[in-house]
Amino acid sequence: MDFRQLIREMIAKSERGIELGASVAPILPKADGYDVLVIDHADADGLRTKYTALGVDTSRIEEVDAIDDGAEFTALLAPGERFDYIVVSHVLEHMPDPIHFLQRCERALTDGGKLILLVPDRRFCFDYLRPVSTAGQMLRAYLAGQRRHDAGALYDHYASHATRNGVAVWAEADGGDFAFAGSPAAGYAMAVQESSDYVDCHAWVFTPSSFRLILADLRSLGLTAMGEVFFHGSIGCEFMVVLSRAAAASTPDRAALARQAILEAAEGGVNRADGPPQASPTLETAYVEDLPRAQNAVDLFKGAWVCAFPSNHGVNAGDIALHADPRITWLLSAVGNVRGLEVLELGPLEASHTAMLLAAGARSVVAIEANPQAFLRCLIVKEIRRLRDAAFLLGDFTRFLEEDQRRWPLIVASGVLYHAKDPLRLLEALAARTDTLFLWTHVVDAAAMPLDDPRRLVIARQEMREWRGERIVLHVRPYGHANDPKFCGGPHSEPRWMERDDLLKVLDRLGFADIRLAFEEPDHAAGPALAILARRLAD
Repeated sequence: MDFRQLIREMIAKSERGIELGASVAPILPKADGYDVLVIDHADADGLRTKYTALGVDTSRIEEVDAIDDGAEFTALLAPGERFDYIVVSHVLEHMPDPIHFLQRCERALTDGGKLILLVPDRRFCFDYLRPVSTAGQMLRAYLAGQRRHDAGALYDHYASHATRNGVAVWAEADGGDFAFAGSPAAGYAMAVQESSDYVDCHAWVFTPSSFRLILADLRSLGLTAMGEVFFHGSIGCEFMVVLSRAAAASTPDRAALARQAILEAAEGGVNRADGPPQASPTLETAYVEDLPRAQNAVDLFKGAWVCAFPSNHGVNAGDIALHADPRITWLLSAVGNVRGLEVLELGPLEASHTAMLLAAGARSVVAIEANPQAFLRCLIVKEIRRLRDAAFLLGDFTRFLEEDQRRWPLIVASGVLYHAKDPLRLLEALAARTDTLFLWTHVVDAAAMPLDDPRRLVIARQEMREWRGERIVLHVRPYGHANDPKFCGGPHSEPRWMERDDLLKVLDRLGFADIRLAFEEPDHAAGPALAILARRLAD
């Protein structure tokens, strides 16, 4: 799920609303036709100056309609009018007085209006080493009429902000090197400084259940009439809550939320330096006494299959019909003819593409799979689908390419490049063995992934590589601990993703002058994806 896309689906362009803190990445851009007022901490010129100095793309900053100074949002409307929605992304934790803020939002919304909140989860950001906030602490700020952060909030933020493996935001509850990036001295200096300027901080720290508990308490106290109409747990470093006066009168069980908040507080990996061991699926070793049939072999990996078989085989396996994959159909059309060709395939997964290549007339397909479970499933597919001219090898295909000197008229590498620890090494090895290369891969694409795109949250860090006089950016994207038995991944826990433009540039430098693109999916849930047919031109 993409929270920002979900919000766009929840809001009609005919509805009138507010977006707070849109900054460099508006969720509901005016440019796209949304009837929205932008409220921020500075005007558009001020935001551009701020983010330009930080090296951030400012092209999406929209004109700011009002600067939030604590005044009523109703002042932005004619008397008696109200807003249909207010979108607040990563803002509430910065508010000196969240209760007052919630009340301002409530007064500005229609009876059925929605307050949509995206809130950072302390388990996945620099708040990790801080305890969660409480309703009592918020009540104290509210009763004090607090309009600036107090010394305690400033101290906690600047003394206790943290990193994991050197980064401030992450997405997986894995182990790592947790450390304070702040210090007591830095926190004290910020707490006691005398300045008329506003000093920002994360004054409030939450996990999903601790936040929901606070909201339930505030509603039960009558400090807000808004209740929860939608909740979704954390994706990346944030969770989503929607509040409305139209919510049911009942509230989530307070004790259950409190217990869950305690459990959540211990999550995030601080006590698990290497993460939990992952069990590998084991084959059934008991004798099979059923009538011999294809389903018996398929059931050796029951629950682990990704791909479906063609219906004429009468077996139940996975759900995805890669046996009729339009990407391979496009490849076959673009190449023109594979009849009689010896094809090398990397990462066959479950041999669906292998079968399509053979059905199109390929003389043979040598397919190399590094995952032992996927390799064994390929052998089952070979037997059931009678892929006589397919040969499956188990091992590292990069080493195979570097050590086996054969050249191949076509290499098919679908879904493997983004699993590589060194994609540049793999591309060089591929280029040395073929003049015609098919890739399908995920990439990082700045045009499709603004800075607040949740798909960026799983990127741990960037690496700069010097390659043939070019600076290539690689994005380290750890798998975390994938418990889904259908997940194959790759042999390395921290693969590197390439940027789209860098990938095309590298292919060109490797001599592939004829490059065709298809199946571009900038909004793919895992990250932008595309299919590439790269060919060297005949001399």
